[in-house]
Amino acid sequence: MFGIVSFSSCLVSSRSSVDVFNKNEYAGTVSVRTVKVPMLITKPIIKSYLRHEGDVPKEITNLISGLKKISISYAQTKNTHLINDFRLAVDDLKGQEWLSVHNGKQWVYLKGEQNAKDVIKRITVAVSSPEDNKLVFVNMKCNLTPDQLSKLINFAMDSDEGKKLLKNTPVKEAKL
Repeated sequence: MFGIVSFSSCLVSSRSSVDVFNKNEYAGTVSVRTVKVPMLITKPIIKSYLRHEGDVPKEITNLISGLKKISISYAQTKNTHLINDFRLAVDDLKGQEWLSVHNGKQWVYLKGEQNAKDVIKRITVAVSSPEDNKLVFVNMKCNLTPDQLSKLINFAMDSDEGKKLLKNTPVKEAKL
């Protein structure tokens, strides 16, 4: 008996893991693209890149193994009901709200789901920019401790690319 194994590159579809985007009532008012990143292929590429950078600690390279699955949904809509339903759907997702930032009608939510041993199993980021008619949903399954996640974020923000991003990003006052 032979088994067939297939490796796909990034899977792009017009369906989303956020059910509100797939409702029939919004079918003609929203354009959705979802990218599912194949971690089986992606993790070795990231690790190889980090090893060749030279100044990346081995501990950081090893933390990439904690990433399990990443999907990103991007939606464009002018339908205000859909934008509100998206916010309600994000509120109803499992996990604890870690961050909520509102600036006018724009908002960003960050939720995390941890197990009893304090291991982070899922991180969800949702962004709404109604003025630009854009909604973004990022769902990342992982197996990281809060300390490991903090190390990854700090390393990324201390890198040259992270410093450029921070330098070029306008900061507005946000209410937490």
